[in-house]
Amino acid sequence: MTSISLKEIIPPQPSTQRNFTTHLSYDPTTNAIAYPCGKSAFVRCLNDEASEIPSVVQFTGHGSSVVTTVKFSPIKGSQYLCSGDESGKVIVWGWSFNKESGSVELNVKSEFQVLAGPISDISWDFEGRRLCIVGEGRDNFGVFISWDSGNSLGEISGHAQRINACHFKQSRPMRSMTVGDDGSVVFYQGPPFKFTASDRVHHKQGSFVRDVEFSPDSGEFVVTVGSDRKISCFDGKTGEFVKYIEDDQEPVQGGIFALSWLDSQKFVTVGADAAIRVWDVTTSKCVQKWALDKKQLRNQQVGVVAIGDGKIISLSLDGTLNFYKLGHNEVLKTISGHNKGITALTVNPLISGSYDGRIVEWSNSSMHQDHSNLIVSLDNSKLQEYSSVSWDDTLKVNGVTRHEFGSQPKIASVNNDGFTAVITNDDDLLILESFSGDVIKSVKLKSSGSAVNLSQNHVAVGLEENNVIQVFKLTDLEISFDLKTPLRSKPSYISISPSERYIAAGDVMGKILLYDFQTREVKTSRWAFHTSKINAISWRPVDNNADEDENEDDLVATGSLDTNIFIYSVKRPMKITKMLNAHKDGVNNLLWEDPSTLVSAGADACIKRWKAHLD
Repeated sequence: MTSISLKEIIPPQPSTQRNFTTHLSYDPTTNAIAYPCGKSAFVRCLNDEASEIPSVVQFTGHGSSVVTTVKFSPIKGSQYLCSGDESGKVIVWGWSFNKESGSVELNVKSEFQVLAGPISDISWDFEGRRLCIVGEGRDNFGVFISWDSGNSLGEISGHAQRINACHFKQSRPMRSMTVGDDGSVVFYQGPPFKFTASDRVHHKQGSFVRDVEFSPDSGEFVVTVGSDRKISCFDGKTGEFVKYIEDDQEPVQGGIFALSWLDSQKFVTVGADAAIRVWDVTTSKCVQKWALDKKQLRNQQVGVVAIGDGKIISLSLDGTLNFYKLGHNEVLKTISGHNKGITALTVNPLISGSYDGRIVEWSNSSMHQDHSNLIVSLDNSKLQEYSSVSWDDTLKVNGVTRHEFGSQPKIASVNNDGFTAVITNDDDLLILESFSGDVIKSVKLKSSGSAVNLSQNHVAVGLEENNVIQVFKLTDLEISFDLKTPLRSKPSYISISPSERYIAAGDVMGKILLYDFQTREVKTSRWAFHTSKINAISWRPVDNNADEDENEDDLVATGSLDTNIFIYSVKRPMKITKMLNAHKDGVNNLLWEDPSTLVSAGADACIKRWKAHLD
């Protein structure tokens, strides 16, 4: 084994929050959108085959803070972005792409602590030199600064509560507008930018004004939207109120979350009534509407961005991206996925489950909200079906409940024969038929189990009390034995090799012991390079094209809370292949898709494919 290289990233969906706007950003040069998810900022190319640029860029420079907004610089080809987080910090960063190696290099250009609370929105001026940054704070709710030096370029005032959105007029004379939770709309002239006017009349008292945007090109108009269902139009140069945009034939039936201009005359709004409407600013008429089922809370539209040529991307509350085009009555396509940490994974076919109970079948891009809590395990060994076990105390097959547990299933493991082993909070070890839900066998453990693995003939359990690995015979759970040497810390993951010749057991401190199954002795204790909890251990599968000697149980891939992926060798215990920082906040799942491809999933809601380059 010589190296591991990143082959593909399946990115997460944008983060969403009920009653809050998620601001999306679009860059026409790269045909990509930018958005936050968890503690990362993502750039996602919309081209079907992006050879000149990476399909996905993930920026993790905000450390332990949740990213709240990401915006592209308007300068063509600059590939600069500014992202803000919940701690009030903003980072200006850029990326470059090496086409030959397929690698992305990220560069932090500047970093500033600007507010004492979460950043809610960022706007670049049309020259790509100035930033307006708004959100929550103690002394102020926003700043105007230079992106490279952080020098102040004016003062934001006129707000008494959180500012939800801001926007620069994208032409001279320079203007800016901010809107907030206090129902006020504030207009600024500059640079340096100074308070010019405040409007608290044209949105209802007590309402939240959620988004604002100047029209492109000359910036003749600036439009604001809010929870009061009002669309207010102001003069882009003076800030004076012009009119309400409203159509008696198309009343808005829910609060509005976001807007985006398609051109200098038309803009699109989205809101809680699950509708996407295109408005003509001159006639104040709704010229097109797409409507989702508003009875489904997940269909609320909380973000929108126009991407040119009459195309629109709207964001549903469940994270789904919906693509529309002016003049077409149906949705062009939808992109669904996870936006919470992934906790369960299968390959061939690829299916994943996350801690919010969501399951995604990637072969047909279908998303299912099968459970109401964390997905513990998935079994795809039966064609056209999948079985899932969740902390909501159920085993379901394609979303249909087949078994209800008397106690919460704490951890679980599946084998290729359609069986699932489950350890419950009551310390029961259950063997179930994955697709009928029938309990085949059960036994009471002598102490709490913290890890379990099911092979063709055996079940291995890691016991918390003494850190011992106990192995049961699958045909009779009354027959068991303990491996002679306990782990040094609480067991966190166990994996029996395909031939059942070895058992690899990892603990919460990152150490792995390799046991010989027949002698029950430790074969090696040298696998100790991880620095935190072992979350995944996966044995390389048989390579049908390789010699028989090469198909012996040898290579073991491991993933940890320390964010790293390692590949160890049984034959050469000190030979190690590393992929550091594979997943932000930890690798949760790791499986071999084939003898040269690894698939991992993590707390960053990403799924990544890795190419293992063999000697």
